[in-house]
Amino acid sequence: MCTLHLFFQVFPEEPVLFAANRDEILDRAWRGPELLSSVPRIWGPRDLAAGGTWMGVNEAGVLVSLANHEGTLRRDSASLCSRGAVVLETLRHGTAEEARRFAEWAAPACKAYTLLVADPVKAFVVDHAPEGTQAYRLMPGFHVITNARFRDPADPKARRSRERMEALAAVGRAPDDAALARFLSDHERPGPDTTPLCIHPSEGSRIASRFGTSSASVIRIGPDRTVESYRFASGPPCRTPLEDATPRWEEEITPGERREPGAD
Repeated sequence: MCTLHLFFQVFPEEPVLFAANRDEILDRAWRGPELLSSVPRIWGPRDLAAGGTWMGVNEAGVLVSLANHEGTLRRDSASLCSRGAVVLETLRHGTAEEARRFAEWAAPACKAYTLLVADPVKAFVVDHAPEGTQAYRLMPGFHVITNARFRDPADPKARRSRERMEALAAVGRAPDDAALARFLSDHERPGPDTTPLCIHPSEGSRIASRFGTSSASVIRIGPDRTVESYRFASGPPCRTPLEDATPRWEEEITPGERREPGAD
């Protein structure tokens, strides 16, 4: 489960402003943002349990991120693909339009998810479930993806986040990293059966006590497709600072050790 927020073409200087929390079993192994592929160059965190990643950016200024649908984390759920590998493969495309076409093609082989694809020109959501796959082109504005179906009118978590995004934008300029860290640190429950944006382990079952917000990201992409800033918190954003993780595209990969999608 993750909650993804996209300010799309809201701020001319940052047509892609992305802020997200990753919610996961807290002992699942992962590494922070690194060079995931050299051709094309892809940058993002790596999931060490199954390979792949839950989000990333590439050298063409394309951002891809994924949120699993609720109830689809069981290992016994049938799937022909790794959702983390889908994110990496989608990032191999040079525009959001091309990436969206690939994501639609790949979706039927996978368990349910909602995939966000954005560059400074276009943005899309590919929402996939067993009953079908739906692609949406996003208009300029505020967009929220949770573990519910995209644009579910009964999703109070998405509604609360959208209202808070609008408040952040009301000042007429892009919020700074400190403001976005506070935004991602929200502990309010928007409904009786919902989780807050920033989740901490709770008392109760053994599994529930191991689940929470494991990291947070803020990414800014400029109109020239440059990844202007990538900030990453290696824990819940309410108590973990957003550190600079802006892509170092020149990072070398030693011959024979080239990292490919899905590799540990």
